[in-house]
Amino acid sequence: MSSMNLVRLNQLLDAYGASPGRWPDAERAQALHLLAGSAEALALQAQAALLDASLDEFRVAPPSRELRGRILDSFPPRSIGWRAWLAELWQELGGWRLVAPAFAASLSLGAVLPNLLDQAATDLPDEDLIAAVQLVDNDFGVQP
Repeated sequence: MSSMNLVRLNQLLDAYGASPGRWPDAERAQALHLLAGSAEALALQAQAALLDASLDEFRVAPPSRELRGRILDSFPPRSIGWRAWLAELWQELGGWRLVAPAFAASLSLGAVLPNLLDQAATDLPDEDLIAAVQLVDNDFGVQP
């Protein structure tokens, strides 16, 4: 407990204020012990308490419209590039929420429509099927 002195207590008061609850746990007991035995330490804490009270009462006035206008006018105008413009347009048109269902629909239509529209392209006539089987049989030497 001998490491706490008035200089360190003053640093604690400057950094954390007069309330012991805000002080670091590792040094709180030593600081309280010093406060219990030193009138000068109590005077430092009283000064810190006055500063805390005045800071707690201080209120900042909201900025005026003129100040806000000057601050906003000081920013350069936002120039939008073509990539940013396309990105904003993409988002306004729905982005992936629109593309994903359209892509899924096109895939399913691409798989189903050829079979529905052109049955002749997928079905072999009976004569062609018989000729194909005969060619395979002849290639492998199978006799009927």
